[in-house]
Amino acid sequence: MSISTETIDNSYLLFIRSKEVVQNDPIVNTDMTINLQAEISRTNVLQDIHLQLNSCSIPHTFYNFSSRLQNINLFVDGVSNLVLDPQHYDIYELVDFINNSSSFKYSISFKEQQNKIILTNTDSTAHVINFGEESSKGLAKALGFKQENVNMSADESIISDNSINLNTVHSIFVHTNLPVNNVITTTDGNYRNIIQKIPIKNTFGDIIEYNPYENGIFSTIINQNSINSMDISLKDQDDRLIDFNKANFELSFLFEIHQKTQEIIQPVVSGGRRSDFIDTPQLPIQRPIQQQIQQQPTINNINQIPINQLGFSSQTKQTPVVSIPLETVNEDEVLHDKQANELQKKIMDLEINILDDIL
Repeated sequence: MSISTETIDNSYLLFIRSKEVVQNDPIVNTDMTINLQAEISRTNVLQDIHLQLNSCSIPHTFYNFSSRLQNINLFVDGVSNLVLDPQHYDIYELVDFINNSSSFKYSISFKEQQNKIILTNTDSTAHVINFGEESSKGLAKALGFKQENVNMSADESIISDNSINLNTVHSIFVHTNLPVNNVITTTDGNYRNIIQKIPIKNTFGDIIEYNPYENGIFSTIINQNSINSMDISLKDQDDRLIDFNKANFELSFLFEIHQKTQEIIQPVVSGGRRSDFIDTPQLPIQRPIQQQIQQQPTINNINQIPINQLGFSSQTKQTPVVSIPLETVNEDEVLHDKQANELQKKIMDLEINILDDIL
């Protein structure tokens, strides 16, 4: 999952040198156990441990043809007839090696425009090339041939079915024994304990580097409270440990402690009846009580205004009468609104009971 900086409570950066850890395989150095004195841990159950590959520096020293990759043998007439030297080949070096083999009675040429191989039987007798033999399938695939036996008469030529592919190791997959729970592969369509895939974008002899920002930041979620030991293995796309021919390498991993996002759970009223999922009806708003206000008479002629209201002294001692508006309540309308509200409430209760009986 992608990283959010808003929920980070703590973080740890772990640097690993292949020569400083426990090696679990007697031949290759890509199956390791890392033991730590300092513990990486979360402080409460509301936190998750996120792990991501931060960087790598790996010498590109693994061969594209080796016994570990099972692609250096080719059987003819049921017996091993061609054995490649384990090493790194480009297509021209591979063509030269096969054409210089004294035991292999075939010649090959590279058709560059189609990226295919032309194979010719140079012997005076017919032979069967056992591309379907288990030990021959790896080399047949690299040369672009189907993994099935082919009968070839004397002087006959065939061209490979598919393009050649000498990039026999496509990617480096970083595996772990930690309980990863958010990585799925098509190998078996299920979850795998894989931290990341390192693309191989350079040539033999260079340094393979990894930058998480070039591939999309992703972290695996580790479902345990603390980490003080972990296994790391580097495998190819076919789950085989990669042989770097004892070349040392470095990795770094970033551990982040994230606070889980709390979900707001709405309380459920009563026991899950149908009525619980029906919106509460909005009762009609009662109309405001009408008020009857006695209006003052309209004065259309200034001569009608008493002299004392114009600012002069009044010649009479009569005091003007001030009319105070009084509120009058229409009791019939109030009673009608009350009865209407009670009736609508009873109707809603009846509809809810009917729905419950139906369901």
